[in-house]
Amino acid sequence: MSDNLNNLSISTDKLPNGHEYTTLANNNTTSKRRKLILHFDNRNTLEVANNVSATTIEQGVNNFLTGVLWGSEKESTGEWEWVSTSPSLQKPVNCSHCITYFKYLENQIVKQAIDRKDLRAKTGSFVYNEGARFRQFYDELIESLRYYKLGSKEREQEDKILTLEEVQKQKADELIKKQEENERKRRPSVLHNIPIPVNGYRSEKGTLYHYVLPSFFRLIEYLQETDRDFVIYLRTMGDDSKNFLLNAQRILSNEHPEFRFKQSLDVNHEPGRIERKTNDIIRLQMKFQEDPEMEIIEDEFLINEKLESGHGIHAIKDDFNAWCQTNYHYTTSKPIWFDPDDLNPQSHHILFDDNFRVIHPNDSIVDIRIMDKKKRKCYSCPFEFYPKLEDVFAVQANLYLILADRDYYIKSITECENNLDQLLQDTQTLKAIKEKSCIDHK
Repeated sequence: MSDNLNNLSISTDKLPNGHEYTTLANNNTTSKRRKLILHFDNRNTLEVANNVSATTIEQGVNNFLTGVLWGSEKESTGEWEWVSTSPSLQKPVNCSHCITYFKYLENQIVKQAIDRKDLRAKTGSFVYNEGARFRQFYDELIESLRYYKLGSKEREQEDKILTLEEVQKQKADELIKKQEENERKRRPSVLHNIPIPVNGYRSEKGTLYHYVLPSFFRLIEYLQETDRDFVIYLRTMGDDSKNFLLNAQRILSNEHPEFRFKQSLDVNHEPGRIERKTNDIIRLQMKFQEDPEMEIIEDEFLINEKLESGHGIHAIKDDFNAWCQTNYHYTTSKPIWFDPDDLNPQSHHILFDDNFRVIHPNDSIVDIRIMDKKKRKCYSCPFEFYPKLEDVFAVQANLYLILADRDYYIKSITECENNLDQLLQDTQTLKAIKEKSCIDHK
């Protein structure tokens, strides 16, 4: 993250329960007038695991690590060779042909949508197999996700039970044959009999973790404290949004002791859908709470207006099949919109996703749609401009920082707003983006 945070003032405050938190304020009055249209991926951005995809926290952390560790295939043997010694969102500077281990496995395993299940299974056991050398990073992330912190009575009691049950399991396993060991299911933990607190997620072993990452709710607190106009869209390519929305509504109703919201925030429990058609048409199916019925919109200008008019929290399922069928090309991924001719925009789209990258057009999940009002058409921005638009309209979510700093999203959005202010003054770049984007290919 850059140091361009001059407009950010920082102070500390306390909640009624005595919990201290950092208060940040964006003093840039131009940015503050814009409505924030905030889009968030789900997995590894707002949460690590969910019940719908049958992914555990442990599997989710393993999966994340495969996406931030780099290497390449040896030309002579075709075997994988590690370059990374620690996780990084950025490609190693000394290895232009490097790819992430996740991308390597994806290329090997996924030929159709149903193969994603096999990919999740493979990446979910990473540090127990080929990724054993990276175990310390796994342990650090797991600790950050624990619901009860070290030193608390609840954590001491939970760890005591988990340790005892692990010893009992090992003794039981010694009494059975090796071939039966793989078929034997773990006995449920007594911890599963304890009610789960709000925003808690209990693993198969019984460990209690955060469900939705706390940084997300800290962001909403901040946006309300600073009287910002905003709307939030959960942008997934799966069916894992409903549990998130139900949990978010509970926390936004001030059921969680660490968060206090100044006002209620509507949560729309009816997910929308974006479809990518073969003739480059984007279709949105969406129903806001005040709408009498589901709307179907194929005009991208109207889609943008619809999304900008929203309030509260919504979910939209993006078109995975279209993205997969084009070998994950960014032009068929998650669309957001920008008009380079509008030097005083009233809104600002920002999409957070751990799969957003500016390395290769077939390894990114954000389609920045450039709007041409005269033609009444939208075009995918050429990928050559993506390095200039990173941390303006799209951010590669960094799970390490999201867990380490509850103000991560606040700081990231402030940086995006400052960067947009600079971009709007760079008329040469805006002109180039418009000219190279808005070309009709026959």
